[in-house]
Amino acid sequence: MTFYSHSEEETKALGRKISEACERDMICLFGEMGCGKTEFVKGFLQGLGYDGDVTSPTFALCHRYEARKIVYHYDLYRLSGYDDLYSIGFFDGEIGSISLVEWSENAEEYLPHDALRIYFEYGDGTEDRIIRIEENEV
Repeated sequence: MTFYSHSEEETKALGRKISEACERDMICLFGEMGCGKTEFVKGFLQGLGYDGDVTSPTFALCHRYEARKIVYHYDLYRLSGYDDLYSIGFFDGEIGSISLVEWSENAEEYLPHDALRIYFEYGDGTEDRIIRIEENEV
């Protein structure tokens, strides 16, 4: 499924929509810097009733949010390999929580097969984004 976003608000709206329907416990976000991954996460959290600040966890590596569900927001930009993932607790999520994983391409071999995969890329205009969702069978 492919969506076209023309603004940060449209990308957030898609995140809100996905949060309402998603039954996966991991959502893997792929794409270059500035493609809208964090804006999507902001909308996703809004859809779960979270109204606080949401920032990219680039230096913290993981932020934990309490909304209708516990959400872990990972940024794997600076990580590589199993040991790095293990050291940040990537494999230790709470039962019933959701993990949103930016820079999933840096850990693709360790991601669950049934994770929802969302690919972000630049469109033609400055604010345009192409967002492609791939659902593997559960």
